[in-house]
Amino acid sequence: MSNRYTPLRWGILGAGSIANRFTESIALLDDQTVVAVGSRDAEKAAAFGSKHSIPNRHNSYEALCNDPEVDAIYVATPHTFHKEHSILALKSGKHVLCEKPFTINKAEAEAVVAVAKETGLFLMEGMWSRFFPVWDKVRALIADGAIGKPRMLYADFGFRCGASPSNVGEDGLLVGLNPQARLFNPELGGGAIMDVGIYPVSLAQMLLGDPDQVACLGTIGHTGVDENAGMLLHFPSGAMAVTSTSFQVSTPQTATLIGESGKLEVAAPWWTPRKLTLTRNGESEVFELPFEGPGFQFEAMHFAERLRAGHTESDILSHSDSLAVMGALDNLRAAIGLKYPME
Repeated sequence: MSNRYTPLRWGILGAGSIANRFTESIALLDDQTVVAVGSRDAEKAAAFGSKHSIPNRHNSYEALCNDPEVDAIYVATPHTFHKEHSILALKSGKHVLCEKPFTINKAEAEAVVAVAKETGLFLMEGMWSRFFPVWDKVRALIADGAIGKPRMLYADFGFRCGASPSNVGEDGLLVGLNPQARLFNPELGGGAIMDVGIYPVSLAQMLLGDPDQVACLGTIGHTGVDENAGMLLHFPSGAMAVTSTSFQVSTPQTATLIGESGKLEVAAPWWTPRKLTLTRNGESEVFELPFEGPGFQFEAMHFAERLRAGHTESDILSHSDSLAVMGALDNLRAAIGLKYPME
């Protein structure tokens, strides 16, 4: 790792759909490569390895984390395992990029951060949306005072679950669900807030700082997790974020940040954005920032850049940023009475 052109060698912990998209994104980079995958199912590890031409295929997470050819681990398992697997990787001497949400709650996140500090290894939450070129541009425009002080954010992330024409029953709750599926299983940290509601909450924290008050109204479904939620966040500056999430309907999936002298509108889907509009003084300017592939390459590029520069955390998504987001999610879930069995 002393030579900045030495490829960063990734090990993929978990062989699900998001791991596939991350691996496809890494293939677009010249200075990074995926050299290993680990799954508790040997057949899954073999199939994943064959699909992506990955040489080292392990049938346990421990074997993956002990692979001497791996520099960093991408944790891509269900939410409830993020703490365990991040700590396993860190204690095995590997840098860690852990898919969002960082953990199930703030207490777990604090435990992972503590191990990272003990080991001196790089640790970052994989909230990929922060690293797209559009959001780089948004941060630059805000820093330049393009819209004045930000005062209000509107953002949402909802998608429709269920294949039937009427996916919601007479009681207003989703019907025909598989209660063991990750999205709907409390044992796996399911629910709209933790799966996709985290996106607008993390966005609000990035743009407006750490919230000092939150409020939430939501709908708990038959499986015991939230299906809809409206989330309000207040900040010490007096700024507000009005956000929502849903498994029942597809929302507009846009984000608008309004400042004292202008506004920034990010077109749908705002978490993988290609278009930004700046409006001020009655005039609009459009920025088109296209990209290739699934888009996970941007967080991977940032991860490698910061790591090679000798840092142990990100300056775009620091440990304290992730802890603030997890704390907000804890309070939002508490407001609607949603507590997971393992808490």
